[in-house]
Amino acid sequence: MIKSKSELFVPTREERLGTVCAFGGSGKDLIRCSRKGCLKNRDRSFSQSSACDEMMPLLNAAMINDNVVIAHSPVGCSSMIPGVLLIHKTERALRGQSSDTVKTISTNFGENEVVYGGVNELENAILEAENRYHPKLITVISSCAAGIIGDDIEAVVNRVQPRVKGVILPMQCEGFRSGAVATGYDTFLVALMRAIEPPKEKKKDTLLIVNPLTISHVNELEIECLLAKAGIKVQYFPLFTDVDNIKNASEVTGASTLCNLMSNLFLINMEKKYGIPYVEPPMPVGIEFTNWWLRETAKLFGKEKEIEKVIEEEEARTAPILREIKSKLEGKRAFVGFNLARTLAIQSLIEEFGMETAVSTGLEYSDVYGLEPLENLNRRSKKEFTLQIGNFQHFEWVNLLAKEKPDVLVGGIEYCSTGIRQGISVAPVLPGTLYVGYEGAISFGKELVRSLRNPAYAKNISARVNLPYRESWYSQSPFKYIGDNK
Repeated sequence: MIKSKSELFVPTREERLGTVCAFGGSGKDLIRCSRKGCLKNRDRSFSQSSACDEMMPLLNAAMINDNVVIAHSPVGCSSMIPGVLLIHKTERALRGQSSDTVKTISTNFGENEVVYGGVNELENAILEAENRYHPKLITVISSCAAGIIGDDIEAVVNRVQPRVKGVILPMQCEGFRSGAVATGYDTFLVALMRAIEPPKEKKKDTLLIVNPLTISHVNELEIECLLAKAGIKVQYFPLFTDVDNIKNASEVTGASTLCNLMSNLFLINMEKKYGIPYVEPPMPVGIEFTNWWLRETAKLFGKEKEIEKVIEEEEARTAPILREIKSKLEGKRAFVGFNLARTLAIQSLIEEFGMETAVSTGLEYSDVYGLEPLENLNRRSKKEFTLQIGNFQHFEWVNLLAKEKPDVLVGGIEYCSTGIRQGISVAPVLPGTLYVGYEGAISFGKELVRSLRNPAYAKNISARVNLPYRESWYSQSPFKYIGDNK
């Protein structure tokens, strides 16, 4: 039973963390602004279409086993789901789970619902999910249209819950509430807390790891193996697990995350409600950040000596291989683009290979997860690097790539197509890419070598593609439309 509307709303990242969604300058500029207390969010006078808060709960909820996702929205909002069907199928197979499909229902808002509301359609959709699938969990994902008309989602859930065996979890994540995509992560994870039950017992030396959709099982196995050597067991949360695993998440004795961008509010609330201590070190990518992550995590269990032994053994084992990779990559320049937590972690790895970071980008920035690793990289980088913060602003990426002319673009799918069309080799980090931990450093280092060895594909594509930008744009500042950050 949902007692009040306040249970459904989480504070936006801008409100809670002072998150910045528009910045252009150097890494040093951002650190200086942050330390002086003058780093403020700025509006762009021009902005391209960007990702929305609803995307995070919608796509991540689809990856929970025995769950039906109801998109309380126009049908176009749920059009993102087909894009992750292959990830769902592949990741289930990697975990030894039977083949299944994502189960989704859209309330299909039309003109009538936008004017008069869609609560009747939502009630029918919940009952249809129950009758058709008999799921253990039903997640109701709100949308801009439902928020604007003011649909009373919690009233519908409270009215229908007695007629449904599974747990119904509404997630209020209208895209217009926040420019920070990570607000959607907060909505998703905090909503799941309503399904978590008080612990029946505590699992000794067991770590709850919050893992996003974009870090695949091969990376989970690497971390699980490293922690097992120190006597620490792992319980991943919440993707590709069943509802029972979500319910007993309170039984762990410590918590951490593989992406310190996404889970801050959830971990805070878990500590408050269930007394579970947590740490949020940078993502364990590259040797330095992997060591950082392992040491912080081991402190939760008093396993500092055990983890130092693991680190010593892994460094000795991998050092010769990494030196060979470094000899092939040293001096190359890279453009790195993901959410900022992953960007900084990947940047740490390429710095270890002797590469130079020309540009780092991120969808948003907050001191909570960004300042400490950014300062670490600023100390280690041989040259100053450009830092761009923006929610999928392709026109700025194109400008930066044209100006900096890096040897390789390291990024997600959304960045790689931009690089290829400008004739730049790409080393994509896809959902199935191994790049976490020591084995990830070796695997992705080899991928970088392969990408740089043969730039012909990108050059051929570039020769046959015309970008939709005037030549005059490339001579202007990429940050022309961002307010002054100084």
